[in-house]
Amino acid sequence: MMPTKRDNVIADVIYSLERGHLVPTFHAQEQMKKRNILLSDIEEALYQAQREEAKDKPTDDGKAWKYALRGLNEAGDKDLRIIVVFANPKVLIITAIDKNKKED
Repeated sequence: MMPTKRDNVIADVIYSLERGHLVPTFHAQEQMKKRNILLSDIEEALYQAQREEAKDKPTDDGKAWKYALRGLNEAGDKDLRIIVVFANPKVLIITAIDKNKKED
């Protein structure tokens, strides 16, 4: 049975960020390095992010939701899609994609 989706995803992610509980997975760290995305870019983008609810997906095991958020970093040069999963008390960054850049 799928878990219920959260209502306040962005507020919950920012709450976790401000408590030091926002953690990039190893996969996210590798992707961020490859895509030249800093954790600070992600943090900045989260403060003015919008939900991309149509991009939400269940995790592979079906026990949680992967939530898609979209926002610009402070410089405005990175349009980031950030995928997160709640794993209490942590919020895991699964990946981040700069939508201004073409993927190789």
